[in-house]
Amino acid sequence: MALRAHYVAALALALGTALPAAAQQASPLDQPGLREYVTQVLSRNAALAAASSDLEAAVERIRPAGALPDPILSFGMMSVPVPSFDFDEEAMTQLPVGLRQVFPFPGKQGARTAVARGDSAVTALGIETTTAILAAEAAAAFFELAYASTALEVWRHRVELADQALRTAGTRYQTGQVPQTDLLRAELRRARLAEEGHRFAAEVEAAAARADAFRGGPGDSIRVPGLARPDSVVLQAALRDTLTAREQLTQILHASNPLLRQAAAHVDRARASARVFAIAARPDFAVGLQTGIRFGGREPFLTAIVGISVPLWAGRKQSPAARASTLEVRSSEQRFDDLQVRLEAALAAQVASLTGLRERIEEVSERVLPLAEAASFSALRSYGVGVVELTAALETQDELFQVELEFARLLSDYGAQRAALSALLGEEWYR
Repeated sequence: MALRAHYVAALALALGTALPAAAQQASPLDQPGLREYVTQVLSRNAALAAASSDLEAAVERIRPAGALPDPILSFGMMSVPVPSFDFDEEAMTQLPVGLRQVFPFPGKQGARTAVARGDSAVTALGIETTTAILAAEAAAAFFELAYASTALEVWRHRVELADQALRTAGTRYQTGQVPQTDLLRAELRRARLAEEGHRFAAEVEAAAARADAFRGGPGDSIRVPGLARPDSVVLQAALRDTLTAREQLTQILHASNPLLRQAAAHVDRARASARVFAIAARPDFAVGLQTGIRFGGREPFLTAIVGISVPLWAGRKQSPAARASTLEVRSSEQRFDDLQVRLEAALAAQVASLTGLRERIEEVSERVLPLAEAASFSALRSYGVGVVELTAALETQDELFQVELEFARLLSDYGAQRAALSALLGEEWYR
């Protein structure tokens, strides 16, 4: 328990060569458009700017925390006769002027400074946490926009297929090969697609608005990749993306996860605070000098006073506070342990999800999508020569449409979850 706060730092040193290796893996995050967008988010996001201001404030509090209490300068009147107020009448009449300074017991100022430094460390690591989470959320918004844009592109392709089916049905109807029902059904499918187009266009606008919100408002257009094409850069990156071994990823998590590092800083801060309360009952010292200005040519008095605080009420003040601070240390350590276990579980779930997504992407790109394209082409051609019904041609076109949308969704989810994994591992891929 006592070494928990130093555990993260030791792991970071031990894994100094492992961290770059993990970051250099092929990744869907290695895209100029994404990096450009996330850079804008990190430079313009108000929440991150607020966290930076909080850090500046925390650093400013370090020096005052260990400063001496302000000295007390006192003035007064002493032994003044009433009601004459004759300052020359009595020999003891004087105007005292005093200066008093309290000196905390050795170690108290340093302990308070350590707490302030602990606060600044927690705040600094809070910026790292905010940055990592913000980058992951921005990447998810980027890939959501990429999906919406791709869905609109896929819809346009589906409309082209519907137009082909409509022309074929029209030609066959005019030559009397099929009833008017085929033509009407083809026109109905085309009309339904036109109606769906409004939804896809609206989803692009909504996704763009959500992405703009992360960077504080509208800016330059966000360059997103197409996700449904066989030569998609996200597809190639996803197929090449090989994750580091699970054991090594867990070590990297322990050393670099910003939330875990911040929790360790909370433990250090709690221990520093416990030190403050542990020595709070130790006596402080007070030194005072006072002179009394006398009248009538009399010499002034000089008084020197040394005092010490007496912790008479320690049983009700300092001792309970010390016990409470010890309990706070224990609770911060327990939160650290709980967070570590939950993050390990999150890492395992993330790796499993990414592995499953990559396998599905590989299966769809190599088998499902080519088969759907071939079936759509074959069914329309067969309908043109009267081998199959129009229903079969339209159904295969719809299946291709759904496969392409599913394929784009898989790639979008993979990119977003890859960014979430990088946040867990503390990878600064956006630098």
